[in-house]
Amino acid sequence: MSTPSEGPGELRLSTARSIAYAVLVTAAFFGLAEVALWWVDPAPPLRPRLLLRAIDVDVEFPFMQPDPELFWEPRPGYRGEFRGHKVHINTLGLRGPELRTPKPPGRRRLVAFGDSITFGYGVGEPDTYPARLGALLEERGVEVANGGVTGYTTHQVLRRLRRLLPALRTDVASFCVGWNDGTLRPVSDRVYAARLRSTRAVEGALGDWRLYRLLAGFYVRNRLRAEREAEVREQPRVPLDEYRHNLARIVADCRAAGVLPVFVRLPHRRVPGEPAPETPYESALLEVARELDVAALPVGELGLESRAADTRAAFVDSLHLSPSGGELMARELARGLAELGVF
Repeated sequence: MSTPSEGPGELRLSTARSIAYAVLVTAAFFGLAEVALWWVDPAPPLRPRLLLRAIDVDVEFPFMQPDPELFWEPRPGYRGEFRGHKVHINTLGLRGPELRTPKPPGRRRLVAFGDSITFGYGVGEPDTYPARLGALLEERGVEVANGGVTGYTTHQVLRRLRRLLPALRTDVASFCVGWNDGTLRPVSDRVYAARLRSTRAVEGALGDWRLYRLLAGFYVRNRLRAEREAEVREQPRVPLDEYRHNLARIVADCRAAGVLPVFVRLPHRRVPGEPAPETPYESALLEVARELDVAALPVGELGLESRAADTRAAFVDSLHLSPSGGELMARELARGLAELGVF
């Protein structure tokens, strides 16, 4: 006597049960893995995207935090040390003391935007050139705030300016930025920003899961390793045309807010026997300044146009200013602002 075969309804029920069981087992596995990761490391620190080699450097900056638009930004309220120097980030994300709000009557304000040269990489707060400039201009009723951020390009400065302008109530904004724009990386800042937007669109709540972070980090590390091994052609973080465009947008946004924009020429160390440093970004900055009638303040013997044979005492490395270099740059800028009739 033959055994009756299963009917269509019985087959569908068996398949549905199998799928449900597989889903349950899979969910249980990932759930246990997530609990285990929380147990091993219940609060893994957020590592700013600054640490991705594809964009900048792998140095740990304790005063930075990830930002979906700016890639990274200073952590408001941070107080600590970096390489033996105290770092204080105020509630607006600027290095230094809090800005007085509302701005006192009769006081004027300058906010210095830029990269690590402005932030003051390798020096204490009082020795940054914005701090020294503020000390020089104090008697003229002017306060200076430090809006520099390590690793920033014009792509980031433009977006940070737009974010901060309403709260800054500044009269003048200076911009010393260009060296990072020309840094070669596997992807440009614009492409990287597009990737971040795409990532955020698919991540959703997964970003809070430790297991997801672990797998995503593994994927990123292996992709970057594959790109390096494949010798992907590197390109500037911000190509020259985009650099000019970003500078023009910076000027337009400042003027629309009633803020006077001022460019600052790029400093660089001079060493005897070494060829004079060059960069097309300096020329592009001067071109935009002429086209848009923006002042481009010289920085004296610290600049690329300097004839000084040896400026090592003014720098802690090839780009970043020493305390004496910060003082020298501040004096040059104060002189330039006075000649313009600004302060």
